[in-house]
Amino acid sequence: MPDRPKRLVILHSRGTARGARHHMVMLISEFLADLGVDVVHLYGTDRYVEADGIFVHVDLSVVPRRIHRFAQRYPKQINANASDIRKRAFADGLLKRGDSHTGPVIVKSDLNYGGVPELNALSLSGRALRRLRRMLIGTQARTIETKADYRIFPSLGEVPPEYFTPDNVVQKLMLEKDGEKNLLREYMFLGNLHFENIERSSDEIITEDEHISCEPFVPHPRLLRLRRQLNLGYGKIDYVMVDGEPFIFDANKTIGMGSKGGTEGFGEGLRVMLKAFAEEINRSLRDPGVRAPVFKGVEDDDQQMQEELARFHLGGR
Repeated sequence: MPDRPKRLVILHSRGTARGARHHMVMLISEFLADLGVDVVHLYGTDRYVEADGIFVHVDLSVVPRRIHRFAQRYPKQINANASDIRKRAFADGLLKRGDSHTGPVIVKSDLNYGGVPELNALSLSGRALRRLRRMLIGTQARTIETKADYRIFPSLGEVPPEYFTPDNVVQKLMLEKDGEKNLLREYMFLGNLHFENIERSSDEIITEDEHISCEPFVPHPRLLRLRRQLNLGYGKIDYVMVDGEPFIFDANKTIGMGSKGGTEGFGEGLRVMLKAFAEEINRSLRDPGVRAPVFKGVEDDDQQMQEELARFHLGGR
């Protein structure tokens, strides 16, 4: 008697448009369907559907506790414990007003993607409270709402006072050069699958420009430790390499596709990565004894971490 098809629930934010294809998880779900996995998309926690596992794909920097409780009802979980990815808790080179740093700095939102998902999720009363909070902070406060609002200043002393709010962070501007252009590295992962996507641009704030490569690699131990800290089984970490060490900008658990609407918009490396992610999820769903960190984040296992450290220092990267 053949095994019944495995089922995976993908839990989205309540306000996510049905069928929207601006996140990579939608392409992963298509690869999963090709592998025979029954994928069910839920939008909010009002309805429970029995399944072998759940992929929490809630596009908020701080995920409500009810999402965590809902996810615990499923035998296997991806990112069920990834509850807070605000930059202030982990980004490198963060500065306060009055610090002694004299080099260039960049001002960003503390929230992922400029806090746009949080804004979209607010009710009318929530938006009113948000306006009131801004008034209490001060009418001159600058709240960054999109990446287009990020600002670069020649030094910390030249950052206008209105940018120093609880919603923003000020960070050292660190660049990795490739000739005349700047590089952005994206560590993309699912469980023990590690890929590095590299973009290149003439701009200092890189969004989408020249795609260089997306290939398997051995991540720096600091990147693995950050995954453990944030409980990320799936996602990406944006960084550059400075003097042999990663300088971390951001972390994301709901990877977007930008202007790329499907696999035809990606290079071969990204297609290979997404297919590998789907195959790993399928394998983990079908193996009753698996302890795959795809469902729990990076395993809190000293031996595994020591192996990863050894691979990196032996030049596996």
